[in-house]
Amino acid sequence: MKKTIFAVLAGALAMGAAQAQTTSFADTAPHAYVGIGTGMVKDSITNDRKRTTKIFGGYDFHQNWGVEAGYSWLGSTGFYVTQGDHDLAYTRLQSKSYYAAAKYTFPLSERASVYGKLGLAHSEQKYSSPVGSWNFKESNNGVYAAAGAQFKLTQKVSLYAEIERNGESPRNGAKNHVLNAGLKFGF
Repeated sequence: MKKTIFAVLAGALAMGAAQAQTTSFADTAPHAYVGIGTGMVKDSITNDRKRTTKIFGGYDFHQNWGVEAGYSWLGSTGFYVTQGDHDLAYTRLQSKSYYAAAKYTFPLSERASVYGKLGLAHSEQKYSSPVGSWNFKESNNGVYAAAGAQFKLTQKVSLYAEIERNGESPRNGAKNHVLNAGLKFGF
């Protein structure tokens, strides 16, 4: 995962170095954006940290207020459960989350800002057997909340880092607190 984050940061910095620095970085006009990120979440079954992937898009109405929606793949894990009297069956668990939120951004300078997001999250956990003999889903809805910081590398490309809570904690699998970082592209 360190290699992935390093590659994302190196690419972003290279794009930033190639961009001429003659324009203002202030975001006062309404604009849309998309982003991609990677992060870590703790697995409640194995107690390991799993890598996550996130894609999102949003619209900033002006410098402070906007809306955002996104999807997070929270990883998969496997475990054995008792089946019948003494047999053990392998079970695979996959977790994901969707969210929609209002976003408030507070600029610290022309390039740096902090933000908070508040909205709704829908999380799903899919249990299945490897041979496909059975599967079922659990889902829940809850409050989505996030806090983060972003730094503009160019007028249209920003680096971000955040911690987010994706609704209620599921009984099994990925926890609902996620740390992630990535790139945001404005247009």
